[in-house]
Parts: sequence; structure tokens; C-alpha cells
Amino acid sequence: MAGLLGVAELFSQVWDAPLVAPMPHDLMRSLAHAGGRVHAAFREAHLVGACVAIFGPPAETSCYSLIAGVKPGAEGHGIGLALKLAQRAWALRAGASHMTWTFDPLLRRNARFNIARLGAVVTEYLVDFYGQIADGVNDQETDRLAVTWALRTPLPGSMHSSGRPSAPEPEGDAATAILVAGRRGEPVVIPGGAANLEAGNDRIVRLRCWIPEDVMSARRTNPELARRWRLAVREVLGGALGDGYRITGMMEPGWYVLEKAEAGR
Repeated sequence: MAGLLGVAELFSQVWDAPLVAPMPHDLMRSLAHAGGRVHAAFREAHLVGACVAIFGPPAETSCYSLIAGVKPGAEGHGIGLALKLAQRAWALRAGASHMTWTFDPLLRRNARFNIARLGAVVTEYLVDFYGQIADGVNDQETDRLAVTWALRTPLPGSMHSSGRPSAPEPEGDAATAILVAGRRGEPVVIPGGAANLEAGNDRIVRLRCWIPEDVMSARRTNPELARRWRLAVREVLGGALGDGYRITGMMEPGWYVLEKAEAGR
């Protein structure tokens, strides 16, 4: 129980929620007792990260990652990756073949980690998935991207020395962009932007969608701007996914890359 209390406090720090823990210790106790797992990461005997997972329906051989966080100031040192690999090893030993979870599409670090580093595949855009949450991280509406991680698939390829996945810079063809940042950091929707690539007898339509570098600061200092980004990403990214596009990667510094195959004529 002392360990679970420590994890609950860590999550409160990560989500800036001192009054209501995002994952209370008693709930984690019940989840672990029911067969779920709480993983914790330590550095020099100090708790620096944790995650919680449960199992899905038996027929789906899946598990669900409920929450994962790294202590403020300890990000970018491989702790999140170590936690996900520990979750993966536990899930595989228990017979699961894939893991699912959700993340905020406006958080660039999370998008890069989930898609480019782990190779998780986005399956759907969820509007206001959790409703309003009383913490210091989320805005008024909690849109999420749902992802599925194939646990037996190797992690994506090479990494820079910085620990970020190697990826090409966005090309200068502005026609591929469907959402960009304006001169004052505001979202600018570009209707009909698309680049067409020929692939055999099929035509691949490729799009790219920008997300800001630090939407967290905007939520604190300019909530109206943050809300405009939320609604723009919902319209553009959510709309593209609903129209049959799929997210195929992340391009530096902050582009979602989407593709849709159309039968050749």
C-alpha cells in the first residue's frame, strides 16, 4: 500500500491534480488484485514513473493501458519507454497479443512517442472521451486518439542520439498541409490540401497536419487559443480519420502524416 500511495502521489504531480488523484491508490489495489498490473520505475531508489494496465475481453487477447506518467523533470531519459516495455513483457507472458490506450492528439511529445517510437497504430478519433477533468493538464474537452500496439512487432527503426526517432523534415510542398500555424501561433485550416502519389494502379493521397509545440503553456496562459487548436485538430485530423485516412507517422518537428489509398482509374 505504501508503494501504491507513492504512485498515486506521482500521478497527482504529473497531472497537476493535488486534490483528486488521477488514479487513487485504492483503485490500483483493486485492479492489481483482479489481475491487472501497476509498474513503477525507480532511479536511485526514488520513484520516477509508473503505469497501470488491465486486461480486455478474453477473446480479444488484449490489454488496456489506463495511465502512464513520468515525474516532472525526469522526462526524456527513457523512463517512459522502460515502463512500456515492462508492460509489454507482462502482457505477452499473460497471453495478450496487443495493447490499447488513448492519448491527447495535441500533445506532441506523446504523439511522437506512441506513433514513432513504439509503432502504435491510431484506430480512431474520440471526441471529449473523458468529459471535463479537474486537473492542470487537460482543457475543457478531452479529445483523444485511440491506438493499438501489436506487442510482438519489433519497435520502429533508428534513433537519433537525442533519443528521438529519426524522421525526415517536412517537405516544402504546402499542398500537402491541411492544418498549419499562423503568424501568431493560431491554427489555420487549409481546405483540400493533398499530395497524390502513384503506387502501382492505386493512388495514395497524403496529408500532413500540424500540432503546436507546447499547447500546455497555451492552456495556462491563453486558453482561448488552446481551445481553437482543439477544435481545429478535431475538425481536420478527426475528419480525415473519419474519411478513411490513417496516420502513418510523425514528421519533425510536429506533423502528423496521413495517407489514404484510392483505387486507380
